[in-house]
Amino acid sequence: MKSEQTKRATIAVVLFYVLIFALWQLLFTAGMIPEYLFPSPVQVAKRLWELGADGYLLPSVEATLVRMGKGFTLAAAIGLSIGLFMGVSPITNLCFKSLFLGLQTLPTAAWVPISLLIYGLSERGIYFVIIMSSVPAIAIATSSGILQIPPLYLRAAKTLGTPWYAMPARVILPAALPAIVTGLKMGWTLGWHGGVSAELIKSTIGLGFLLYMGRELNDAAQVMGIMVVTILFGLLLDRFFFGIIEQRIRIRWGLEKRAG
Repeated sequence: MKSEQTKRATIAVVLFYVLIFALWQLLFTAGMIPEYLFPSPVQVAKRLWELGADGYLLPSVEATLVRMGKGFTLAAAIGLSIGLFMGVSPITNLCFKSLFLGLQTLPTAAWVPISLLIYGLSERGIYFVIIMSSVPAIAIATSSGILQIPPLYLRAAKTLGTPWYAMPARVILPAALPAIVTGLKMGWTLGWHGGVSAELIKSTIGLGFLLYMGRELNDAAQVMGIMVVTILFGLLLDRFFFGIIEQRIRIRWGLEKRAG
């Protein structure tokens, strides 16, 4: 039954996106949208093919993903560590939560000028933007997850002989895992926004750089194509990375039955 529902949901999502692209093409064919502002899906696909054939697309995708992998790994380590201290220390939580909530009101692109002042046009500036964009969301989600752990779990762990130094790894983090995964997912999204924004100014390769070149050349098809690629990677990551992790957590917590 569950498998059948999943198949139906997948078909519905695919049909939804097919409908969007069909409507897009229909509006273009009817002349309701100007070509120089909003190219057709066929033109966008053709431009992406040209970028791939010319050797620009795949290296740019790889460069952006490598930067995100390195930057987000460091951001996750920092955010989880700070979030852990915030969750177990009321004073630390009071101080850092207000700071991080304030930082979250900043657009991720706002970190780009600061990174230029600190690092110039070096690669480290892109990592700086990714980290500063991701850490607040990860830390706040981690601390919130820890603070919502039922006290009974902690008392039971102490009663069963769990030493204090093993509590974070054995009890606290596993119990807060659903909230932590949500925070990591949000942190990745914000870091992705920041990283691509930084590439618009600070890089000669990457998805952000291709967006910049499309704008400079008034190539709407290239701009739309890179936007589609960026969205596609976000959907794939959500489905095949964070989605799988969340599903396993739900199964582990008994909120969902294992397929088959």
